[in-house]
Amino acid sequence: MNQDIRGSQGTATLRGREPVGSPESASNSAPSNPIAAELFRSLAEVKGQAQFLLYLADQIEDSLEQLANESDSCHGSFLCKVLGMYSTQLETKHQGLGDKIAETCQEVYVTVREYDTL
Repeated sequence: MNQDIRGSQGTATLRGREPVGSPESASNSAPSNPIAAELFRSLAEVKGQAQFLLYLADQIEDSLEQLANESDSCHGSFLCKVLGMYSTQLETKHQGLGDKIAETCQEVYVTVREYDTL
């Protein structure tokens, strides 16, 4: 499994939103229908991966700004290694997110079809 890079709280959050997996988000997204439980789990996973991608993109921006202003070549070299690590994680997570979105869309389709037949 890929190594996650997380914030100080152990979660990556979208600005103005609760972290996925927090008690607040769990109570807001609890499915009332057990048929849709897998769909809600899948949607939560997509949101978590998307939040992590946002975190990585923010870290890349911050590191690029630091690199542009860096006069110490040793620290600049360190920042380049960090940027390489972030971009590798971003690429890996991006590929996984596409697959998860496709799976989630299929779950949505199945769930909607089940409700249409009722």
